[in-house]
Amino acid sequence: MDTSNQIQKLGQQEYRRKNYHAALKFFDSVISTEKQLDVSVLDCRAATYEKLGDLHAALKDGRRMISDYKTDCAVCLNARTGEVVNRLKGYLRIGKILQLLDKDSVALGIYKYGLRKVSPSAARYPLLRDIHDSLNQKCGPSRAKDPLTVLPLEIAQMIMSFLDFRHIVSLTRVSTSWRDYLKSTPRLWANLDFSKAKANISRAAVQRYILFSGRTVARLTTQQSINLQHVVTQCKDLEHLQIGGGYSNASLIKAISIARNLTCLLLPSRCETSLDCISQILGVCTNLARAEFHSVTSTPSIVPKWQGDISRLRTLVVRVTSDQGSKPLFDPLMLKIPEIRELRLAGWKSRTTIPPASGLAMTRLVKLQLSDFKGHVSPLALPSLRTLDLDTCMNIMHEFSNHANQSDLRSDGIAELSLSCASALDLHCLVWLVGPNFAGLKKLHLPQCMEITDTCLRTIISMGIIDHVVDLDLSGPRLTDHLVQLLAFRAFRLERIKVASTPITGVGVKALVTKPGSKLQYLDITDCSHVSSDAIAFARHLKGLTLKCGQEKLYGKKKKVRYE
Repeated sequence: MDTSNQIQKLGQQEYRRKNYHAALKFFDSVISTEKQLDVSVLDCRAATYEKLGDLHAALKDGRRMISDYKTDCAVCLNARTGEVVNRLKGYLRIGKILQLLDKDSVALGIYKYGLRKVSPSAARYPLLRDIHDSLNQKCGPSRAKDPLTVLPLEIAQMIMSFLDFRHIVSLTRVSTSWRDYLKSTPRLWANLDFSKAKANISRAAVQRYILFSGRTVARLTTQQSINLQHVVTQCKDLEHLQIGGGYSNASLIKAISIARNLTCLLLPSRCETSLDCISQILGVCTNLARAEFHSVTSTPSIVPKWQGDISRLRTLVVRVTSDQGSKPLFDPLMLKIPEIRELRLAGWKSRTTIPPASGLAMTRLVKLQLSDFKGHVSPLALPSLRTLDLDTCMNIMHEFSNHANQSDLRSDGIAELSLSCASALDLHCLVWLVGPNFAGLKKLHLPQCMEITDTCLRTIISMGIIDHVVDLDLSGPRLTDHLVQLLAFRAFRLERIKVASTPITGVGVKALVTKPGSKLQYLDITDCSHVSSDAIAFARHLKGLTLKCGQEKLYGKKKKVRYE
């Protein structure tokens, strides 16, 4: 035994000196004379064959290393030295040789077999596991493929067209090839939406994206102040513009007058404008179809001049934030927009008449929304009106009641009716607005209408006014469980209902949600303090129903508490 060990050491010395042929003779001598071989001798000869290029002979020794010690492939006790010899060398050696023979899949199977047969506590087990994982990742299919190299460019462009602008900007940081592709695709940059930008938008960034679009930007949305005149000068095809604050009236007029193709202009509450500024903007942008001004100031000393052709205007929103004089400043504009489809006015305290006092009927007006409006409305001159939304318009409600008492029912009733805080509303006025065909009414909102009594509500339900209503709001102190049960029986098409701040209990809630054939999708019972917790839990577990419930209570420092 001692002689065999000495001969093996001599072979290892020759191997380190790179005398592989001499080392092979020493290893052959040990293997031919020993009946019970140590696995390390086979490993040394396999390594020598590997250096000499005889991979098949090395593979044969590797297989012998595994097959001769199947009973205990993890560890064995060397009888000559008493040392623990790691049998993992067999799996490591044969796997390496198979990789050199370009048989990675077979080598992967050997490593996998070794991991099953070898105890994890073995010294070289982590090494075997790492080699297996590395080869498995190399042999396995790639999990991530560049879509620009797999998909046709037309398909990739179609997919990217559904992304938000901020996501497209993020894609430019993926790689150089992606950035080059995105830069060469102007269609993806036609909609510049900076509304979700957290950092300040530099002029260089805006200019860069304009160049990416080939100066064909059609939509621009931003909440920050940018060099608007520079943008509209560069983008001659700009059609949609929504900007934030920070502009003077003069700069707005100068910039917007350059955008001759503008069809939609949205100025939010942060962008304060004057009524005279609006008149000049509408005068120079003759292609405008939609215009919204959410922060408007006006003074009696400045009378706007509504000039220019604005007959293409279809939607107009004006929200006044300061008091005006008593002059009818808006009537001349109303005469110029007889084809208007949607009109929304808020905070208007001048003597404005819709339609104008001249008697011109607005035959195309479909939607009218008024809030805190002190003017006058002639409903008989609005034959096409289908959506009416009035909020705190006391004098208009009195006028409607007078019309209802003096004229016949409207031939074409309202499809969507919302009357908030309408103190003068009575049943006769409501029926007159809806018209003779109750089936056309799809939306009815009557929150906090104090004039509607219990008897009036019962009559509304019994007459079938709400039979075809899809969206209903009866928030207020008048609704009871008995009325809700009657309502649930009649309103078979109801999908959304709001009964906030009402004295109903769990009986009313269960009547709404358990109705046979119910289509209810949304229920709002906010501030319904009489509804028990078990009724809320019952409604929450119903499939397809969204429940909004809660109660605002003030404790200490006006902390809002919700139990939703």
